[in-house]
Amino acid sequence: MVKIIQRENKNYYQCEECQHVYENEVLAKECEDWCKKYKNCNLEIVKQAIKLQINEEKRNNLDENNSKKLNLKQLLIGILIGGLAIFVLANFKFLKLSNSNNSVNNELIQQIISQVLPQEGFKTRIVFGDAVKKMIDCGVIDLEKMKKLYNGKIPEYIQKTIDGSNEPIVINQETANHLLTLFWPLGLSNKTEFNKNIPFSEKELPYLASTGGWWLGKKDNGAEYFNKCEIIKLTPEQEEIVYRVAQNTFRPCCNNSTFAQDCNHGSALLGALELAASQGYSEDELYKLALQLNSFWFPQNYIKIALYKKLVEGKDWPLTQIDKNIRENPFNDPSISEVKEIMSAKFSSISGYIQNVEKKLANVPNIPSTGGGCGL
Repeated sequence: MVKIIQRENKNYYQCEECQHVYENEVLAKECEDWCKKYKNCNLEIVKQAIKLQINEEKRNNLDENNSKKLNLKQLLIGILIGGLAIFVLANFKFLKLSNSNNSVNNELIQQIISQVLPQEGFKTRIVFGDAVKKMIDCGVIDLEKMKKLYNGKIPEYIQKTIDGSNEPIVINQETANHLLTLFWPLGLSNKTEFNKNIPFSEKELPYLASTGGWWLGKKDNGAEYFNKCEIIKLTPEQEEIVYRVAQNTFRPCCNNSTFAQDCNHGSALLGALELAASQGYSEDELYKLALQLNSFWFPQNYIKIALYKKLVEGKDWPLTQIDKNIRENPFNDPSISEVKEIMSAKFSSISGYIQNVEKKLANVPNIPSTGGGCGL
């Protein structure tokens, strides 16, 4: 049943599944029915949603649905702290774990690490093409600031993308941090229809870690570029797919979906999904890509998720099975359902991860920790 909200003696109607607000009760009911049936939003319906200052109700509802309750003061502190940290993935060395007093043997852990984070990485079919050049032209990337970030010299990997690159992107230990830096402004700035529906007000937008933390544009706050740059043109069908995947994939630094891109990881994954969809990736392939990227961006979390899957559910890491399944039966890959579950709020949101993985593997020895906060 839709929620009725009264503002200035007028009734508005809110879908209690996705929190979108409508002037028409019939539209709100259609939205709620669709959300309940398909567990995602219908882009054609939500295009008719309106912006309404109902921030407190929205925050309470989002909190009830395992979403992050926005606290501007905490976000500002997070941005300041995150801005001091440069991600160290490129220099990460896996630690060898001792067998002594461990509840899980070293051999299994090393096997899990090699599955979640294969040394050769994951080769994709995606290319940057001229996307980075377009971001520079739009102003969301300022080369002088980029040089300053890297002490006067832009890394060779990033420079290649600036010049235009048609080399397939490889996700591995060496490229993960560069990909995060390049996908972040892409997801933040690329213009789409669904970005008009973000669950943040215009006043809140500059204080998110994804916007306030992005100072590498011509203007110092990334909010100036949010949904403003025509870098990748998606068809309506591609937008539908990206929107659906973005709503159903999460990250273990917060409780928000990729769609609610309140930090750099959310913006970066959204940018990657948009680029991949524009180059022909299917919905299943987008979920697979999301897990590949998240694994290298949050290695400690996904190694433990893989251990949970193996020890508690008796299941192998799905990315090791997908290629084999596709070769044997290209029209029915059962491993994709596992990928979707791992990327869902159950395992990939911070609350889901703590409840369903961390607490259940309390006796497992610490996994090597990498990465940093949601900033540059």
